[in-house]
Amino acid sequence: MIAKRHLRRRLSQYGALWLGSFVVTLLVMAAMVFGVGAPLAETADLALPIALALLGLAMIAGVGITLATDVSLSTKSLITALALLLILPLLWAPVLAVIVTAAIAGASVEYSTAYAQFRIVVSHLIYPLAEMLGEDPLVGFVWQAFQVVASVVGAVASVLQVWRVIKPFLYGEDEETAEA
Repeated sequence: MIAKRHLRRRLSQYGALWLGSFVVTLLVMAAMVFGVGAPLAETADLALPIALALLGLAMIAGVGITLATDVSLSTKSLITALALLLILPLLWAPVLAVIVTAAIAGASVEYSTAYAQFRIVVSHLIYPLAEMLGEDPLVGFVWQAFQVVASVVGAVASVLQVWRVIKPFLYGEDEETAEA
């Protein structure tokens, strides 16, 4: 049997990680690019590796904690599978923050080594899937699809996280929250 409370907690933490990494990276990028006047590519090369490493460690810690807790094997398997499925959309959050900063600054993010390396790694992961389906233009479509899906997954996770925080203020505490 799946431990729904544990699953909800992990998904909530995922949403918080996605939103937090996006906002923090966006703030760091904005402060450095607009406040200090640092070049966008150099700032991205500093911010992205740190953000990606911290997110990777957080995801590993979440799965590790789940594996160490006293929940069923099916819950542990589901959490691990979701972590593997959602890791790329999670890692997309700080990259999206860099892209947003670049768009606002009117600069090109493609000069960032960290951004380019991220694209290369993701392409190596998704290229075999696109290759099975056919031609080279499909690779570009798959990359675009990844960006859209990762952004939507992150946005939904963020909205759910924010809703969870503001819901008690709008409707009062529910029975589940009051019991905890």
